[in-house]
Amino acid sequence: MRVRTRAWLLLVACAGAALWAGGPAGATGRSGSASPAPGPGPAAAPGVGSVAVSPPHTGPVPAPAARADLAFHGQAVIDGDRMEVRLTPRDHGPAAVPEASVRVRWSAGPAGTVTLSPGCARTGERTVVCGTGPLVAGQAGEEIRLGVRLRVPAPEVTLEVETAWNGGVTDPDRTNDRLRVLVLPTGDEYSF
Repeated sequence: MRVRTRAWLLLVACAGAALWAGGPAGATGRSGSASPAPGPGPAAAPGVGSVAVSPPHTGPVPAPAARADLAFHGQAVIDGDRMEVRLTPRDHGPAAVPEASVRVRWSAGPAGTVTLSPGCARTGERTVVCGTGPLVAGQAGEEIRLGVRLRVPAPEVTLEVETAWNGGVTDPDRTNDRLRVLVLPTGDEYSF
């Protein structure tokens, strides 16, 4: 028997087994005139006659996440052993952000306490996370202020700013909410 003929006979046998098990009429709940009971009959071979039919998806389709472009801008200054950081979150839209948070890290270790704006918390020796509050599309949010007394006067401090949580929105441009700023102890403000 040729290969094509064998394949055709196998296909016909599988289709017959599916129809015997209820086929399209059994799967949709329509009853034919001579529909056998569901499941394999006494003469069915193991694994033949059972057809798995997945039910159609009937639940709500999740809405796509809103899009909002978060950005952080600010200034940092080192004067002696004291570093001050001012940071302003901004939502460039198109959607509003109910709440987001920003992570700020600095490369030099602090000496003692760190002065924080409300809504901020230290999450490590050199790391702070601050909530932005609600952000309206096209507007700046509340300014966040951090004050750090450095353990030893550093010749430079690297400041890293990035979104810690975006409030569940999709941010199409991550380049303006992940920043790395080199700050020198000159007493001058470094803007970013």
